[in-house]
Amino acid sequence: MQAIVLHGKQDLRFNPNHRTPKPGPGEVLLRITYSSICQTDIEMWQHGMIFTKNREPRILGHEAAGIIEALGKGVSSIQVGTRVAIENVRTCGACFFCRKDTSQLCDNGRNFGFTDDGGLAEYGVWPADLCIPLPANVTNEEAPLAEPTSVAVHAVENANITTDSSAAIIGCGVVGLATLQVLRNAGATVIAIDPREQSLAIAKQVGATEVLNPTKTDPALALPEITNGHGPDVIIETAGAPGTALNAAQWVRKGGRAVIVGFSHQDQTLNFGRAHQGEKTVIASSATSTGGYRKAVDLIAQGAVNVKPLISALVPLDRGIEDGFERMLRPNKNVYRILVGNG
Repeated sequence: MQAIVLHGKQDLRFNPNHRTPKPGPGEVLLRITYSSICQTDIEMWQHGMIFTKNREPRILGHEAAGIIEALGKGVSSIQVGTRVAIENVRTCGACFFCRKDTSQLCDNGRNFGFTDDGGLAEYGVWPADLCIPLPANVTNEEAPLAEPTSVAVHAVENANITTDSSAAIIGCGVVGLATLQVLRNAGATVIAIDPREQSLAIAKQVGATEVLNPTKTDPALALPEITNGHGPDVIIETAGAPGTALNAAQWVRKGGRAVIVGFSHQDQTLNFGRAHQGEKTVIASSATSTGGYRKAVDLIAQGAVNVKPLISALVPLDRGIEDGFERMLRPNKNVYRILVGNG
């Protein structure tokens, strides 16, 4: 089968004759329709696998969807031919964190596209119970974006939103724009902050109440003006850029909540004295919670989250490196998600 395989730092190769996997007990063989390239895939290509238990060579692609091609032993819960989104975290169900219903923190978790081969291939195998059937109105192209939408679902759960909450999003990439829509669905008004006018235009399209370009307007001054002098109740940071997590903690109102979703390799220094005086809560939000992936599929099916503006290009597998990964490296790439696959 065709596959895009990471062999090491800055060593990504297209293999036209990779071994086709076989499903084990409880697993299914999937014909992958599309897998989207996430910034995390770019990070692993440029810097190597980001978790110590992950090893190359590895087929990347953790945002994926497919069609059930064959069933492993003991699988009866799903049928061949079913279109599915692939929930990419495989938890043990037995460790301390799983028993606490915080499976995203599982000590023994395995991940599609990280610890296990992922979706940038013609075929993949994964547990049947982590393959979520797609409603008829969710397309094969939309389905991979259930993964970043599930991250948004978990972030909003951590934000403790109420129907009269004011919120701001720092960073309007794919996760940020999905989070904006999940916030709107929860009843919040949302201010979008991003230096890219293209992203702010999409933010307005999908429901932002206000948009701020920090290269033109200082959010530290503008946010209190927009929110009756106090600042937003919640700020969710999804940019992962230097300083943006600190911005979230600084700009949220007294007694407010800053949720940090963006991943950054750089240290950021927070003055805890100021956070203490303002009784601010700063919380990290990683991956998604139990049930978050199914909620994401439902939100897309209901039209509450529109992922279509976030799909920038469709690329066949044999062009995935040149027209996908390399394009994502360009400074002015003007893309959100590039979907790679043969449809």
